[in-house]
Amino acid sequence: MKITDLTANLGVLLGAALAGAQDPPQIPTFASKVELVTVDAVVMDGEGRPVRGLAAEDFVLSEDGKPQRVESFEAIDLGEGPEGSASTTRPSPEATNLRPASRAARSFVLLVDDMSLAPARQPVVRSAIARFVEAGLRDGDEVIFATTSADVWWSARMPEGREDLEALAARVTARSFGDSARDAQSEWEAYQINHHEIGAGEEPGALITARVVQRYMARRVCDPLTLSLCHQIVKQRAREVDQRRINRTQDALAAVDRAIFALTGVRGRKSLLLLSEGFLDDTSLPFVRDVAGRCREANLVVYFLDVRGLMSGQPTAEESGVPNLLELARRNLEETVHAAEGSVGLAEDTGGFAVQSTNDLGAGAARVADESRTYYLLGYAPPEGKGPRDWRRLKVEVKRPGVKVRARKGYTLRPAAEIARAAAAPLEVSGGRKPKGKGSQDAQARASVAPDVSRSLATAHDADAIPLRAMAYTFEDRPSGTVRTMVTVEIDARGRTAERRGRSVFSLTVVAAHRDRVKAQRLDQRLETEADPAKQGDGWLTLHREFDLPPGVVQARIVVRDETQGHLGALTLRFVVPEPSALRLSTPVITDRATGTNQAGPPRPVPTAHREFTPTGRIYCQFQVFGPPKAAIEASYVLRARNGAVVDHRAPTPIGPSPDGRLVRLLVLSLEGMKPGDYELVLHVANRATGETREQVESFRIRPTHG
Repeated sequence: MKITDLTANLGVLLGAALAGAQDPPQIPTFASKVELVTVDAVVMDGEGRPVRGLAAEDFVLSEDGKPQRVESFEAIDLGEGPEGSASTTRPSPEATNLRPASRAARSFVLLVDDMSLAPARQPVVRSAIARFVEAGLRDGDEVIFATTSADVWWSARMPEGREDLEALAARVTARSFGDSARDAQSEWEAYQINHHEIGAGEEPGALITARVVQRYMARRVCDPLTLSLCHQIVKQRAREVDQRRINRTQDALAAVDRAIFALTGVRGRKSLLLLSEGFLDDTSLPFVRDVAGRCREANLVVYFLDVRGLMSGQPTAEESGVPNLLELARRNLEETVHAAEGSVGLAEDTGGFAVQSTNDLGAGAARVADESRTYYLLGYAPPEGKGPRDWRRLKVEVKRPGVKVRARKGYTLRPAAEIARAAAAPLEVSGGRKPKGKGSQDAQARASVAPDVSRSLATAHDADAIPLRAMAYTFEDRPSGTVRTMVTVEIDARGRTAERRGRSVFSLTVVAAHRDRVKAQRLDQRLETEADPAKQGDGWLTLHREFDLPPGVVQARIVVRDETQGHLGALTLRFVVPEPSALRLSTPVITDRATGTNQAGPPRPVPTAHREFTPTGRIYCQFQVFGPPKAAIEASYVLRARNGAVVDHRAPTPIGPSPDGRLVRLLVLSLEGMKPGDYELVLHVANRATGETREQVESFRIRPTHG
């Protein structure tokens, strides 16, 4: 069955809040009259292929029927592909926001309306997402994976995030089990009764009410002799079903709104794939059109993928007894068209399309990826005369025969102050481990989180106005079944000390989300450094924050804000919390920093968030071995270059317990004379009593002394 493009046939505020981020804000906030509205347009030829090489003068743009002058123009062409990447790059243990931006990168939102999803359609959704992730995404693409139930909100960058997106797709869970009760009503029936027939009583015009009354009588929900009571029962049930529908629609649109919030300010066109059974076109719900209008703020285009698949058009068991063919046709129309008109309209209004009447949603998702490669950005000054909530109709045409243009049909202009108040839905979090005495300070910091911080928590997009590095260390198991985990953050604080006061003021927010669990943990703190960090070491301020986390894949979103200058740094740290086992290692601390080096006793390595060192001095490696009590553990290591050449090694030697009973091994490695390049430290531990062994490979880099 073909994919139906219904445009032809028929979604943690201010864009300026990301000032200093890697890319300049694309969408204005209309604080002044000179800022522009940006409209993205996809142009295709008669065979659906992208049309390239157009210029500003080829376009005609009008608002509310009046021609507008194109003030800015940009043609985006990311090339033909191929889509997808065979790359299986694993995330580095270190995270940094200092990586080059890719103009070929795109932004996608995979939004699963699991609140409308029936169990039988789970495999269809999982398959469509898996196909899109495998074949539709390129290296550098940024993806938000979310559900309308708020069970998942996960951001990823390709190719490192591929494994996580595939895992999330595999655990999509249906949360709609239909209504098989004798007094069941469809959402369309309930909507019609509640909004158009509720006061009609038993009048002939109340067609839907009469139909449901007849069904209730046949099913013995009510007595045919009490017709008036039957009408009351039908209408009360309609109110319940309709309210449930409204709540579900609001949940879906709230998720779209959060995606708008998260992606405003990120450069380029963003595509949101809404995998849903759809929702009605309810004109009594103004927020449907409001959300469509706000999509312009993020250049977000919605694509509706109807998970109901190919409709058979055959009567159901309930319908088979209906002798009136016209009535049967009407019910099929309700089921196939009216039930999803609202989601189709949302897609069309934002410049996207709907994929319906097909069991191959993967092909539809591939079209979305195709369309995101070649498009045009047209900017113009919005005319005066309408309020911020008024719908402004848009039309984009191309002065060339035989081409088709898809662009958003309209938008609304919210004032900057209103955008600032429209914060994203808060993450459901529980507190992380906090330094003693800091509880009230954390609560105060969270209450005053800036809008740009909230936005950065909800997206995969890095902000690099403040250079950051981060790394996670996992240590001992907790009795609760969690693992003590330390997140180390390094902030480039050079040049950030406030004048006259001699201190730097930062806010730090860390949200640690588990891939396979709903709950996340969050820490908010305000930090003041009395001395200039630039005078301390290399100018990087190092922070350590602890969480107790369950085993599995965890993503920490880290945002640092310079409260004096308003600059922002944000990055994502992905790591794995190990499962309990009979023999395992803590994350090795490999560092060039240590305390107590001039005192009696061994030095104490200081965890850092970098593993790049100069070929001078020494580095320290310390790890703890967890195993059976009083186990006879021995350890060895091999230091080798990336090409396999052995640089240093040590034969197995026993690890004796420290005074506090821990099994800790400290290595001190000289870097003198080592050539710049990548190295691997292979750690090997063994339980001599049982023969059980563990091997762990840790990478680091030696950089040139100069440059």
